[in-house]
Amino acid sequence: MALKICFISSALPDVSCGIGDYTDALARALARRGHEIVVLTTASPDLRPPTGYRAVPLQTTWPLRDAGRIAAAVRREDPDILHLQFPGASYGRGFGACFAPWAVRLRGQQPLLVTTLHEFQSFRLRHRTRLAAAVSACDLVIAPDPAVLASIQRHLRWRPRLETALIPVAASVWPTVNTQRTAALHGEGDLVIGYWGFLRPDKGVELLLEAFAEVRRTRAARLVLAGDPGPDQAYAAGLHRKAAELGLAAAIQSTGRLPAEQLSAVMQSFDVCVLPFRDGLSQNRTTYAGALAHGVHVVTTGLDQRGFVPETNTTFVPPDDQDALVSAILDAPKHPRKQGMVSPESAWDQIADRHLTAYRRARDRA
Repeated sequence: MALKICFISSALPDVSCGIGDYTDALARALARRGHEIVVLTTASPDLRPPTGYRAVPLQTTWPLRDAGRIAAAVRREDPDILHLQFPGASYGRGFGACFAPWAVRLRGQQPLLVTTLHEFQSFRLRHRTRLAAAVSACDLVIAPDPAVLASIQRHLRWRPRLETALIPVAASVWPTVNTQRTAALHGEGDLVIGYWGFLRPDKGVELLLEAFAEVRRTRAARLVLAGDPGPDQAYAAGLHRKAAELGLAAAIQSTGRLPAEQLSAVMQSFDVCVLPFRDGLSQNRTTYAGALAHGVHVVTTGLDQRGFVPETNTTFVPPDDQDALVSAILDAPKHPRKQGMVSPESAWDQIADRHLTAYRRARDRA
C-alpha cells in the first residue's frame, strides 16, 4: 500500500546542511518505491525544486511558539507518517520542530509519529533531557549510530511501547566517471591529502594542519580542503590563520562549495582522505560514507579500532594522536584506491526499505 510520508527537515538542497542532503536522498528513494513524499522545510532562496517529491517551504525560524503552526501545516497534508529529522542547520536554537510531534498528537491527528536523531549523546544533559521529552510523543525513534541509539534508549526507557531502530546513512556524494587528476591538485610526485566536509571543532582539522606540517618535513605534499566549509566562518578563518602561522598557506587549496560532480572529481584526486574526528568515527558521518563510495584510502580516528581494515580501505588511529596520524598519512601510498562500494540508488533504496520495515513494525506495535 502506498503511503503518504511527511518529513520535517530544517533544510533541503541547495541549502548547506548534511541532514538536508540526507533527507533529500531518503525522500527520493522512498518516492522511487511508489510512496507520496512531502517535506516541510525552511523557506530559503537557495532551495531548489526537488526531484520525485514535493517541498513545502515555511517562513519560520522554528521557535517553540511555532510548533502549533508547524502542526497545522502537517494537518493540511494529512499524512500517514510524520517523520522529523533532527538536528539541522536552520533550526538554530528553536524547539518548534522537535515539539511538533506533540503538537500534532495533542490536536488529535493520528499519523505514525517518527523522529530520526542524527546526534544525541554529544549534547549537554539539559539539551538531551528536553529533546527526549519532545520525541517521547513519537511511536518510533531512529538513529544512524549505535552509540546515539543507546543514549536515546537510556533517556527514553520510561516510555512504554516506544519502537527504536538503527538505520545507517549512505554517501551524499558519489563518484563520477572518467575523472582525470587535475594539475591544480597535483604537483609532480606530491602526496595529495584530502579533507572534505564542514569545518568544525569536532572534526579535528587543527590536528590535521599540524600533522600536514610534519608530513611536509618528510615528503612533498599538498592538502585539499574540499567542498562547502559550512556556516562557522569564524572557525574557518581561524584555520586559515593557523595554516599561515605554520607556513602552509601555499600548500593548501580550499575549493569552496562545488556541484556534486566537481566535488567528486576533486575527491577522486585524493591519495588519502583524512577525517580526524575528535570523538572517533561514528556511523552518522556521511563524509566517511562519501570517501568509501569513492574507494579512496581513508585515515580516520577510532575509540577502539586501530590499524588498517582492508574491507573498507581505512586506517584507524587514536583521536588527538598527531604522531599516529602522521605515520598513517605517510603510509597511504601502500593502500591504493579500491572499487567503490555500491551505486547510490542501491544504497539509498536499501535504507528506504529499512525505513519502511521500521514504519510497519511501529504501526503494528502502536
